[in-house]
Amino acid sequence: MSTRKYGIIAQAVLLAVFAALLAAGSVYDGLIAEKLYTGKGIITVTTEAIGKMPLFLAAAFACAAAFFTVRRPDSVRSMTAAEDGEAPARAVRKERGAAAWYIIRKIVYCLGGVACASFMFKDVFDMITSELLMSLAMCGMAGVAVFTLLTIIFPRISAEKLQSWKKWAIATIIAALIIVVLTEGVKLLWGRARPYEVWDGAEFTAWYTISSFGGDSFFSGHAACCAGILMFAPLLWINDDEPIYRIIYSVLAVLFIACSMLGRIMSGDHYLTDVAAGAIISTVVMSVTYGIAFFRGYEAKPDGFIYKYL
Repeated sequence: MSTRKYGIIAQAVLLAVFAALLAAGSVYDGLIAEKLYTGKGIITVTTEAIGKMPLFLAAAFACAAAFFTVRRPDSVRSMTAAEDGEAPARAVRKERGAAAWYIIRKIVYCLGGVACASFMFKDVFDMITSELLMSLAMCGMAGVAVFTLLTIIFPRISAEKLQSWKKWAIATIIAALIIVVLTEGVKLLWGRARPYEVWDGAEFTAWYTISSFGGDSFFSGHAACCAGILMFAPLLWINDDEPIYRIIYSVLAVLFIACSMLGRIMSGDHYLTDVAAGAIISTVVMSVTYGIAFFRGYEAKPDGFIYKYL
């Protein structure tokens, strides 16, 4: 079976499972939330603390990969200055523009990587301190530390392997950005009350109904972000890793997603439909983004748009 077919089948199975959970929750949402509720415990606190990490870790990793694969100005200069009949002044302007764009891309990927690495720890530090500024400061320091570690590790990876990750890196950054924007936008629009808020007197609304309550239960950001662990899957095929490693990764990824979704229900923060919808949205965004990116292969063309401009 080809890699493309295997990926399509795996995505279809995941979406079918999430859709079945969404259908079950559409009927028994309130009952399931009450039955599974346990309050704060090891599982619920752990899933709250690390549930969002996979998406932001993948995005930080992708930013680091993009950072180290930005084409140097000398490479661009060799293409622009060699044009027949080109005026020297025009060649100089192109070289300066290429140098400026090189620096801008480096800065954007660096800041993006630090920001993504920082958001990895947001829920952890929110548990430690109730002061917003202190939490943000701690997140920032942790983000700088993580991205610095990546910049130490990545130069040890062969240039050839890093170049093969370029298209994956850009697609991952785009997918992560779309998922985060969708999550925050839908939460703001839907206004669904969380289970514990309903138990305190708020009105229960079905997941497909927009509420005026102003809550942020639908859809689950933790479920959407924990599904981000699947963003590392393409690297296993790009690197042509052994099948056993792919199997181990797939099993661990599914278990992590399942535990994270269950933990959010057990804590009373989400309904089954919230976590199922979050996982569906995230999986669909990743499938579409990677499907478009890898339509003509995993690696970007040396003279293509990605290397020229990204």
